[in-house]
Amino acid sequence: MALQLSFSVSDKCTTILLKGSLNEYSSALDGVEVNPNFDLNIDLKDLQAINSLGIRNFHSFIQRVRCQRLKLFYCPRVFVNQINMVEGFLPDKAEIESFFVPYFSEQSGEDAQVLFTKFLEYKKVKDKIVLSIPEMQDSQGNRMDLDVFRDQYFRFLDKYY
Repeated sequence: MALQLSFSVSDKCTTILLKGSLNEYSSALDGVEVNPNFDLNIDLKDLQAINSLGIRNFHSFIQRVRCQRLKLFYCPRVFVNQINMVEGFLPDKAEIESFFVPYFSEQSGEDAQVLFTKFLEYKKVKDKIVLSIPEMQDSQGNRMDLDVFRDQYFRFLDKYY
C-alpha cells in the first residue's frame, strides 16, 4: 500500500497520520511543511512497513521539519527497529509517547502487539528508564512473553524519552 498522509491542526499542534508503507515510492512526504511555531505529532499506528529507501525518505523529511516539540505516537515494531538501528534516525528533540511491543505465546502460537505508553508502562525516574512490563495472556489463558530482546528493543527510550 502506498503511503498516505492525513493532517489535522488544533491548539498550536499539527498532527500527521502516516498510513501504508514507507518505501521508495513514499513521495507523499516531499514538500510537507508544518508551522514552525506549532508542535508536531506523528501518528504511526497505520504504518505497515518500511524499507531502506523509506528510511531515507523519512529521515530527510523529519530532519528538515521545524517545530516546537516533536512527538511520535503508536510506533509499530518496524519503526522501533529502525530507531534502534539507524543512528540519528530521529532528531534529538523527538519524544516517543507510545509504541507497540510484540508478545508471543509458546503454547498457542498466538502473538499480540501491546501498546506501551509514556508514564504508564515506561517512565523516567532519576534519569533512568523504568519499565512496567504488563503480563499478557493468550485466548486460552496462557502467559504470553515478550517477543523481543528486552535490552535491544527498549534501548531507544534512553534517547527519545
